[in-house]
Amino acid sequence: MSEEVNVITAILLAGFAQSLVLSGFLYNKSKQLKQFKILMLIHLVFALDLFLVFAGQHNWLSSRLNACWGAIYAILFFVFIRSCIGSMPSKREIMCYFAPWLALNISVIDFLYNPKSTVLSLRHELSGYFLLIIYLYFTIWACVTVRRYRKQQARFSATLSNENMLLLWGICASLFLAISVIPFQYMLQTSLPLPQLLMCCAMYAITYVLLLKPQLLDFKAKQVANTNKEKLHASEDAFLAEHILTLLDEQQLFTDPNLNLQTFAEHLAMKPYLLSQVLNHHLGIKFIDLINQRRIEYVCNLIKNQPHMPMLTIAMQAGFNAKSTFNAAFKKYRNLTPSEYKSQVLSTD
Repeated sequence: MSEEVNVITAILLAGFAQSLVLSGFLYNKSKQLKQFKILMLIHLVFALDLFLVFAGQHNWLSSRLNACWGAIYAILFFVFIRSCIGSMPSKREIMCYFAPWLALNISVIDFLYNPKSTVLSLRHELSGYFLLIIYLYFTIWACVTVRRYRKQQARFSATLSNENMLLLWGICASLFLAISVIPFQYMLQTSLPLPQLLMCCAMYAITYVLLLKPQLLDFKAKQVANTNKEKLHASEDAFLAEHILTLLDEQQLFTDPNLNLQTFAEHLAMKPYLLSQVLNHHLGIKFIDLINQRRIEYVCNLIKNQPHMPMLTIAMQAGFNAKSTFNAAFKKYRNLTPSEYKSQVLSTD
C-alpha cells in the first residue's frame, strides 16, 4: 500500500512541476499567439488541481475544493478550440459557460469544505450527475464545433492541413478518454488518479507538439480556385454572418488599414465571393460599408473616451489611411463632420 502511495506521490509531483514549467514556456509564446495563453491557463489550473490532490493524499487539507474541477477542463478546452478556429467567445459567453459550474460548487459547498463530516444526500448525488452533464455537454459541443468547422472548410475553402484537424479531434478524444476511465478506477479499486493521469499525458503531448510546431495553430485554409459558384443555404448564411461579425468585432480587424475583401476572406478561411454573398444577401451590406461603419463606431468611442486626442491620430488608429476618406465616411454615416461630432461630445460633457 505504501508503495502505491509513493507511486501516486511521484506522479502528482512530476505532473505539478511539469505543468508549471510548461506554463512558463506558454507564457513566453502567448505574445505570439493568444491560444497559448488559454493553454497556459489550463496548465496552471491542472497544476493547482494536482497539488490539491497531493495535499489531500497526505492529509494536509481536510477539504476537497477541487472535487468539481473536472468540468473546468472541458470548458477551457472548448474555449481553446473556438479560439483556434477564429471564433473566440466573448467574456460574457465565457461567464455563461462557467455559471452552471459555479452553481454546482455552491450546491455542494458543505462537501467541498468538510467532506468527512458531510452526510451525503440526494442533493450531492444529483450534483455528481450534474457535473457529468456539464463535462459531457462541453465535450460534445467541442466535437460538434470541430465537425461543423471541418464541414464548412470542405464546402467553402477546400484545403486545410489534416494536422490542424487532428489536433482538434485529439483534444476532443482526450476529453472523452479522461472521463471513460472513471468506471475502471472503481472496478480496479485503485487510488491512482486515473482521469488526472490520462489528462496529464494528453495535455503534455498536445502542448509539446504545439510548442515544437506552433504553425498547427494556423487555421487559415488556402483558397482553391473553383469556377463553380456554390450557393449558400439560409442557415449557412446565418451561421457565417454571425462568425464574420464576431471575428470582425472581437479581433478589431477593421483597424488594419490594408484590410480588403481578399485578406478578410483569408482570416475567415472562405472564398471571397462567398464572403460577398453572405454580406450582400444576409446582412444586406457591402464589404466596404461594413468595415467603414465599424471604423466610424470605433472613432466615436475614441472621441468620447479620449476627446483631446488629435483627430488624425484617431482616424489612423481606426484604420483609415487618408484624411479625405475618413471625413467622407464620417459624414456619410453620421451626417456630421468629425469636428462637429467632437464639439457635440465636448458640449454634453
